[in-house]
Amino acid sequence: MKIIFLGIFFVCLNTLSGSSFDSITKYLSINSLKWYHFYSIGGIFALIFYLFVLSFFGGIKKHIILKNKESYVIPVLRGITFIPIPIIVFYALKHIPVSLFTTILMTTPFYNIIFSRIILKEKVNILSWIAIFSGFMGVLLVLRPDSNSINLSILLVFYVAIYNSFIFVLIGKFSSSATSFGFTFYHIVFLILFSIIFLFFDPFVPIKTELILILLGGIFLILSMLFWTTAFYIARSHISIISPFFFTQIIWASIFGRIFFNEKISLIGYLGIIIIIISGTVAILNTTKKSLSR
Repeated sequence: MKIIFLGIFFVCLNTLSGSSFDSITKYLSINSLKWYHFYSIGGIFALIFYLFVLSFFGGIKKHIILKNKESYVIPVLRGITFIPIPIIVFYALKHIPVSLFTTILMTTPFYNIIFSRIILKEKVNILSWIAIFSGFMGVLLVLRPDSNSINLSILLVFYVAIYNSFIFVLIGKFSSSATSFGFTFYHIVFLILFSIIFLFFDPFVPIKTELILILLGGIFLILSMLFWTTAFYIARSHISIISPFFFTQIIWASIFGRIFFNEKISLIGYLGIIIIIISGTVAILNTTKKSLSR
């Protein structure tokens, strides 16, 4: 049970830092900043910050230098395949509202269940399915996406949701390859190197406000990765149990959307938030009962 609650805690930290990153990305993308300016400058700063923090938890030798060549395969492939994901996020947030972007990401728990059953052979009872489905209905009530707004950006965000789910479930399957710190390092380092190449051909000197947001965005990005990686790393065979708490991102997205982008929530929207919270509560109560009965 301690592992489950710890996994839930890190999922909630991930959704908070992830929503913060999304809001900063939305603001910078609509102000004509290029994705490689954002991810190279912000990423370099975030990586330096990350390595500094890492020095208090065993350092590079413990987390980044892996025990054998085979151990590098999953972390490195994960990092390389991740490169297009933030680029998609950057352009998607430029063309669609943060609220709609978050709605699509809220389909992630469905894919978590599918991949957990396929990859981890995890059993999921009917109550967990109902809780996650109810949470998704709550998301739709909060955001009520317009069916007329379907475009390529939205389809690409669905791909992001599917990719995120698949790749993080793999951490539960191959968690022995590296620590959560190691997985996070290899997750972001290839994106930063790729962005630096473009920055070299198109240099950019941000103004003070842009620089602050870029650096904060880099920090929130790597924290989001670390929290989510840690959640799935420690939860392992309980991924479908912690998945409903991914819906907490809608709470942060609603707050940030209201403050920074004037996105209002209706009474139906508040009803949706209540449904999301209740569905998450039902899921954890069901988990507690199931765990204690083993």
